[in-house]
Amino acid sequence: IKTKMASAPPIEVVMPLTAPLPPSYEEAMNHPYPHCSQNPTYPPPGYGPKNTPVYPVQPQSPPVTCHPVVSVQSVYVQPGLVFSDHPVVMNCPACRQMITTQLEYNSGALAWLSCAGLAIFGCIYGCCLIPFCVDSLKDVTHYCPNCKNVLGVYKRL
Repeated sequence: IKTKMASAPPIEVVMPLTAPLPPSYEEAMNHPYPHCSQNPTYPPPGYGPKNTPVYPVQPQSPPVTCHPVVSVQSVYVQPGLVFSDHPVVMNCPACRQMITTQLEYNSGALAWLSCAGLAIFGCIYGCCLIPFCVDSLKDVTHYCPNCKNVLGVYKRL
């Protein structure tokens, strides 16, 4: 018994599968983004009956238009960052370095109220000025040691 096997139709070679050489560096740099042209043409120059046959056309999407490059700035939020009367290890938002804050003590409301309280209770002969010498009664300003920006303030009151 002879059985006949089905076969596929013969492959027809209609056109050669050659393409022109890619552009040189100088040619590519004259127009580095050819896909962003305002008036896209199909087929691109260099393709056609003279050089290479045009391939069958697929449905095209709308032409691509170029927009200026948008830079994005990242903002890092450091959760749980609380300034106190001790140095804090953090990323400086100005210079973007990992730093330990530098502290500066300033006389704030608690130092002045302590001075007034001591003066009321009879310490008027210089003892009322003691709160201005005690760092634990002063407000604390946190600075970046690299760029000297103020990063935060801890107020006693």
